[in-house]
Amino acid sequence: MRHEVQFISLEEDEKDILIAFVVPDKDIDVKSLILHRTLFFEELLDEEEKGVKVSLEGQASEQDYLNTLIKIEIYNKEMKILSKYCEYDLDISRIDDSDINDMIKLLKKQNYDNRFTIEIT
Repeated sequence: MRHEVQFISLEEDEKDILIAFVVPDKDIDVKSLILHRTLFFEELLDEEEKGVKVSLEGQASEQDYLNTLIKIEIYNKEMKILSKYCEYDLDISRIDDSDINDMIKLLKKQNYDNRFTIEIT
C-alpha cells in the first residue's frame, strides 16, 4: 500500500533521533509512521535490538522492539522503507525539498554505524 505523506516531523536531542511521517487514515484521520533511534541506552541492548525502530501507529506487534530498519530508497519524490517485518511505500511529493534534505541528514545520523542502507537517486 502506498501512503501519501501529509507532513514530516524531525526531532533530535542527546537521547533520540526521530523521523515521523504523517499519513492519512480512514479510521482515525491521520497516523504516524515513525523511524526512531534511541541513542541514550542502545549500548545496553542485545545486538539484534540495536538500530532504528520502525513502527506504524495502530499496527502494534509484540515484536516492535525487533522491527529494525534495513533499507531506505528515495527517488523522484517517492520513498520506500524496508524493515525487518514490514515494507512501506511513501509519496513524499507534498514535502518541501528543504525538509527532505533535513530528513536525509537525520537518516544519516541515525545510520552512524551503517546498520541500514540508504539509496538516493
